[in-house]
Amino acid sequence: MNWPGLFAWSTKYHDGTAPSQFTKMTDEDRKFLEKAMEEAFGHIEDPNQVMQEAINQIKAPERTNQSIITALEVMDRSCDDVDCARNAEKLDGIQPLLDLLGTHEGPIRVRALEILALLYSNNPGIQEAGFRRGSMKACLTVVETSPRGSDEREKAFRTLVALVRNMQAFEETFLTSEGGVALTLSFFDRCESSNAREKAMSFARCLLGNGRWPPGEAAALAAGLAPLLRGAAEESIQYRETLAECASEVALAFAASCKDGELQCAVKERLAQIQDTKDEETENEAGSLLQCVEFLSK
Repeated sequence: MNWPGLFAWSTKYHDGTAPSQFTKMTDEDRKFLEKAMEEAFGHIEDPNQVMQEAINQIKAPERTNQSIITALEVMDRSCDDVDCARNAEKLDGIQPLLDLLGTHEGPIRVRALEILALLYSNNPGIQEAGFRRGSMKACLTVVETSPRGSDEREKAFRTLVALVRNMQAFEETFLTSEGGVALTLSFFDRCESSNAREKAMSFARCLLGNGRWPPGEAAALAAGLAPLLRGAAEESIQYRETLAECASEVALAFAASCKDGELQCAVKERLAQIQDTKDEETENEAGSLLQCVEFLSK
């Protein structure tokens, strides 16, 4: 891999500018690097070797913010190859990424979190490696110390979800020992981004479907969904459908705990809004909300 060629995007930071003044890649920088990577990857026969080189760049004693960012972009590109993602632990790629969460903030931490989430997603072997290496604690620390609504907090939560999703022991540890219920519900807050709220709803829906949402927290989940339903009209189709499906799942699993709360009223109000708009794109959302009403009426 021609690393000097890849580093060329950052030469403007080596004219006396202090490393601490580096913030993030501009669109122009990213286009330059993407073009350089496209050319470099066109001559690569073994993506695993490229990923190993990127990992070594991150671990190098002489590393700079620019070299780390470049290596992270190369790792991301390498993960397009399924074999690379599966071999991340064999190549000693998990620990250096986790270490960056503690040593760096801003764009580098965000990018490291994005790549960790990519590696963990539906990848049980790497999820297990990440769990053994303390990824849950590392991500929880970022979530707890980052401002609400920040990119770092959202990406740390996404990485947590990717780490534990569909791994029973990990999900149960998160929920029972690490305050996972309260943390998930905290992302329902309107000060978080729509994407973060949608991720929290999707995760709660998954836990409900797997039978792992604690029964004693059903009412709290229902109460958290009610205000989101009342503000759903301004959100995207996918957001609204995820919200409606989550409401339906909690009503199916814990109807008795939800009947006396605000959820049923909020669902009916949202259904009335849908009927007024006569929008065909709300068909799936309406179907899930009608199911919710049916479950709560039994």
